[in-house]
Amino acid sequence: MKCVDDYVNELQIEGLSKKIFAPEGKSPLIVYVVEPTGGSTKNVMLYGHLDKQPWMDGWAEGLAPCDPVIRGEYMYGRGGADDGYSVFSCMLAIKNAHL
Repeated sequence: MKCVDDYVNELQIEGLSKKIFAPEGKSPLIVYVVEPTGGSTKNVMLYGHLDKQPWMDGWAEGLAPCDPVIRGEYMYGRGGADDGYSVFSCMLAIKNAHL
């Protein structure tokens, strides 16, 4: 977690804050929030974990591990933003989109 948090802090993303949840007997959780800038009014939620997710079939009808699917206003998918890489790839994407 320290490696990931150090990486995120080094990106110096404008409007970034974090909250750490560490319930006794449970794995800790860090939530990063990036406040919108430049008149943006939309929210984006990105989720990831540091452990490795086993390969499996889709978790719901029509959803597979590596095929993004758009349903209504939402996109579901997995891949480069999963299996321990999530924070690195997602925060770097935010950094580049946030310039």
